[in-house]
Amino acid sequence: MKRKSLFAVMVLATGLTMNSCKNTEVEEKSTEGERNTNSVNFQPEEIVFTNLGTDDDGFEHFSLVSGAENIKDYPINFSFSSAMITPGVFHTEEVPETIESKEWLGLISDKDNTYKLVSIKPIVSKLFDTEHSESDVVSEVEITQKDQQNCLLYIEKQNNLKETNVEVANIPSYIYPGEKVNFAFKGKEYTLYATGTRKLNGVNEADFLNSVENGYDMPKYYVKNYTLRLEIKDGDKINEVMLLSQRYFEEGQVPKVMFGGDINNDNIVDILINTSTEYNVSRPTLYLSDTTNNNVSIQPVAAHESIGC
Repeated sequence: MKRKSLFAVMVLATGLTMNSCKNTEVEEKSTEGERNTNSVNFQPEEIVFTNLGTDDDGFEHFSLVSGAENIKDYPINFSFSSAMITPGVFHTEEVPETIESKEWLGLISDKDNTYKLVSIKPIVSKLFDTEHSESDVVSEVEITQKDQQNCLLYIEKQNNLKETNVEVANIPSYIYPGEKVNFAFKGKEYTLYATGTRKLNGVNEADFLNSVENGYDMPKYYVKNYTLRLEIKDGDKINEVMLLSQRYFEEGQVPKVMFGGDINNDNIVDILINTSTEYNVSRPTLYLSDTTNNNVSIQPVAAHESIGC
């Protein structure tokens, strides 16, 4: 099937060959104005990649045949109406001042790796700055949970989220440009795929396997001009949505799928992705499914950004 981009049409000269892209930096220019965080849908079709060659920095460029990946910077910001926090120690400005007055749902896991969304109250501990003589100077805030429960995230209570057991989808941590992953979940077929450029980062196989065994999955590639999309197939109906599109990533930083499962209990996968583009920044971003007007989409609804020391 032919892909018809909603936003751009690329005209290629007949004489263009793959070799002409070798050792040439690929310039991708957005043909679209500023966009908000509403869902982005495309005409569904067969997903076919083409390798456009290698630039001067050694990055291979993987594109869709039609070149539809030139839409950039989605979402344009990560400020949302719903509050979300994650466990850990943070600078005071990185967490809401009203944590203790809000009602929260926590995504927790048991020892057997089963997940639940439950009403929960985060424990907020103020950490004081020992470098100042004033004992009342709060430098950091620690978010923990009683009984050492493993809580992946806290999301502010809202009408479309209820306490529930959460079925988990099997999704790999990294989807690199030129890769697509197919998985089935609750009667629907999904394809998660990425375009952009990538370059091996030099991590040896032993270190990579060790990272997988220890649960933190070290990335294999550097990436840039990265776009991540999800295709959802339900019988004869296919919907395709954009999840993330960013030009710039600091060396070593790759978007990471932290969790996939049915958080809002509507039989469609929801996804938590660390969308940070900087190595010392963490930005878990929650994408929830929406079926308004019988049109399936997955939209970013909350994020928690923090900076490492």
